[in-house]
Amino acid sequence: MHKFSKLKNKVSFVTLLSIFIVPEAFSSDLKYCSDSSPDGITLENDKKRLISVYRQVVSFPDAKGIRKARVIAQERSKGEIVRFFSQNQKSIRSVGEVDTDKTQSTRLVDQSGSSMNSMFTREQSETLTEMDTSIASGNLSGIRQIEEYYDKSNETICVAMGFSAKSAQSAKDAQNWMNGDGTNEQLENKNTPTSHKRSIGDDW
Repeated sequence: MHKFSKLKNKVSFVTLLSIFIVPEAFSSDLKYCSDSSPDGITLENDKKRLISVYRQVVSFPDAKGIRKARVIAQERSKGEIVRFFSQNQKSIRSVGEVDTDKTQSTRLVDQSGSSMNSMFTREQSETLTEMDTSIASGNLSGIRQIEEYYDKSNETICVAMGFSAKSAQSAKDAQNWMNGDGTNEQLENKNTPTSHKRSIGDDW
């Protein structure tokens, strides 16, 4: 009985140890959404492809909240790709000067007659307005989500969108028979979702 108790304790220790080790191993095999990977654009010149990584905070960590955060991350990540290729930057500065004369008249009437009082005022003002705008637009075919990682501990979802010469050509070849909406499968679990990882192969 004493030996069985020791064995049981060892099994419990190994189980607890696995609980702490598995999440680290789970996130370590991420290529673009690992803790050490930066946000923004990454170029892989040898493979002729571009990756955009964006991390979005999940306000409500349920299925709908994760899906909403995923869509936001996807769109902002795609926006970074479009801005990488083409961006129209404008900087506007305007100075305005206003000089206004005003006349105010007051008429007082009593038993002896009426009198008129006038008051003249002048208002001067200067304004400086500065505005910076950035506009980007583009039609890029073949953008794909290549990696996704939801970290439950930080309640953050990371999405990596990829665009390559191969994916662009594939989209061009398939546009006559494929019409995808680009959305991902929704999480249908009504319970609070746990951390998950999704990724496609490296051949894209």
